[in-house]
Amino acid sequence: MVAIKIDKFQGIAPRTASELLPSGVAQVAKNANVNSGNLIPYTEPKVSGNTGRSGSAKTLFGLRNLDDTEFVWLSWDKDVDIVTITDAYTEAEDAVLRFYYTGDGKPKATTFGLATQGSGPYPSVDYDLGLPLPDTILGGDAEEYVEASTQSYARDAANTATIVTSVDHNLRDGAIISVTGFDTDEGVPRTFNAKNIEATVLDDRTITYFSPGSEVSTTSNSDGKVSLAGFNRPRTYVYTWLTPWGEESIASEPSDPIYVREGQTVTVNNLPQNPPSGNNFIRGVRLYRTLTTASGSEYFRLRTLWFPTKLASVARSGNVATVTLQEPHNLIVDDRIKISGAFESSFNVTDADVTEIVDRYTFRFNQSGSNVSTTTETGGTLYHDVSETLDDPARYWGDNTYNFTDDFESSALSFSLTTNDYDPPPDGLQNIISAQNNILAGFVGNRLFFSEPRQLHAWPERYALTFPYSIVGIEAVQGQIVVLTDKYPYRVYGSDPAVMTYSRVDVPYPCLSKKSIVNMGFGVVFATHGGLAEYDPASGAALITRALFDWDSWRTFLDPTTITAEYFDGRYFASHSGGSFIFEADQRGGGIFITLDETFDAAWNDPITNEFYFTKGTNGDIFRWGAPDQPFKNIEWRSRTIKTETFANMAAARVQADYTDASAMWDEVDTTWGTRDVDWNTDGNVLFELFVDRERVFQRILTDDKTFRLPVGYKSDTFSVSVSGASRVRSIHIGTSASELRQV
Repeated sequence: MVAIKIDKFQGIAPRTASELLPSGVAQVAKNANVNSGNLIPYTEPKVSGNTGRSGSAKTLFGLRNLDDTEFVWLSWDKDVDIVTITDAYTEAEDAVLRFYYTGDGKPKATTFGLATQGSGPYPSVDYDLGLPLPDTILGGDAEEYVEASTQSYARDAANTATIVTSVDHNLRDGAIISVTGFDTDEGVPRTFNAKNIEATVLDDRTITYFSPGSEVSTTSNSDGKVSLAGFNRPRTYVYTWLTPWGEESIASEPSDPIYVREGQTVTVNNLPQNPPSGNNFIRGVRLYRTLTTASGSEYFRLRTLWFPTKLASVARSGNVATVTLQEPHNLIVDDRIKISGAFESSFNVTDADVTEIVDRYTFRFNQSGSNVSTTTETGGTLYHDVSETLDDPARYWGDNTYNFTDDFESSALSFSLTTNDYDPPPDGLQNIISAQNNILAGFVGNRLFFSEPRQLHAWPERYALTFPYSIVGIEAVQGQIVVLTDKYPYRVYGSDPAVMTYSRVDVPYPCLSKKSIVNMGFGVVFATHGGLAEYDPASGAALITRALFDWDSWRTFLDPTTITAEYFDGRYFASHSGGSFIFEADQRGGGIFITLDETFDAAWNDPITNEFYFTKGTNGDIFRWGAPDQPFKNIEWRSRTIKTETFANMAAARVQADYTDASAMWDEVDTTWGTRDVDWNTDGNVLFELFVDRERVFQRILTDDKTFRLPVGYKSDTFSVSVSGASRVRSIHIGTSASELRQV
């Protein structure tokens, strides 16, 4: 007497002969979630959006703005990789979602606002990642310093000399000067002569300096001379390109040397008046000059020079003007601005102080005048003040001249040039990822490239690592970068791109599909010969499907070079040229492997809602997987081949399932021997099939969990059963008699 109960359903394991499979492991397991031990049908996918793109989409990405209220679909007809970051803009006390991507021509950068302009498909506006080399060499003319004659001199009890000149002395406070010309035969006046002394400027014609000697009241004298001290030293100028995101390029070639004394004024010319050509976000330049320090000569920043910017709209309420620009304004509170050429002429203003930053495009300043509702304004131009301090008269760069007057104090220069190695990323860069220590990484051929930490537009060539084999894909996990080649995996580690090193994982697991690479949290999973391989930094590399597939069964089951995969619910969700599957690492039988009748071209898992979306076909539809309001899919599950100790006739069966009332009665299916398929309604019913000696001998549509009879007139020791339908199946019972079923 024989009775069998199957109530712990699992997935398939094609490497094992069907009669040697463990209990619960199946020959066929399709469209069913078996994590509970029951067979639970997945639901039909639900149309949840559209890419707006005709043709097949190869990449899908759901982009949320930082407030999580705006959501748009990005898509490409190519294999594209995306990295998102939050761009904190502390001056304006706001933040912008910026993202970078590779795979669609040159590497690109854009923001949520730029990418979602217009009606789609998105992204609609982007800029090339990396900045071009400046191609202009600056020039400069030094203004000759004319020494000033004295008008009077004096000295107080604290040894402070006061000199009044007959004309403006044109000195900056702190200038190093020489005082000469006082007749050495006159006694006291000669003590006012001094060399290389620091001057304090009181006004345009009065200076003081330290001068030891007797106290002297104000005395007229025209013999003395005041001039700059020190030696003529060579000075050169360079500039860099700058974006509103704070991205800065490599510097230009230096200007010809200009020989000046400290304190002389230099007019810098030949500065760019517009951004360079190309798809870039450059909106200004930074100007640097050499400064001799204890360690040698370095370039120090003079000023950031933003190009004049056109207005977009204006408004005024309560004597406060609100101005929005067509480009980012790059202002902070207390900056001085000039607006000219506005059609709404009352908004033309000089030396207005910025009082509030609304966002990157809008700011406010106090301005008396009647109220004006928000009005389009495309005639006005904003100019930035480039004077050294707010105590100096304003200078508006680009207002009549793009020359720069360098009379800045060397002692006030504090920011040195740091972008000499800021190469743009190589044009063919692909598979961009975010890695440790705030860097990005990508590859070209067999070379791995890194960005500068927190300077994601800069990819110094000297950081690149070269591998012996062609790189297929990369992924970051647990502080390492996993590099998958067409031969071996490699691990890359280090806290800084300047000191990155790598070592080989000595298992011949080539990555056969870049789109099969998925970060599962515990490690990186990818398709290789023989199954799915995993690299775990803690335990190394292994075939995690080795209990389910060997090399032959894996190759027969699917083409691993066509796998496209995504992470979902802790599982590996993949599509390939012949179908789809879900794999979950599990101790039961070495993992759970379920096939699906869906396929997809691109997929994305929403990390916030944990919802899985995919695209298929050419009409742009986006489907959500597992929507609870959708009808169930038809499960198909066939047991292992059951070998009994003796020959028997299985005469009774029962299937426990979540049946629903059928809308009509169904004729019982033909129970004669044979392999004929049946047409049947799947609404709440279950199709049961019995196989004897691997031949189908019986099939029946079930509408309840009552015991039913099986064919008689045979004996065998080889059986299997299958169930199909759109209902949850809890257990299958078969036995040599109805009474035997009560024992299991």
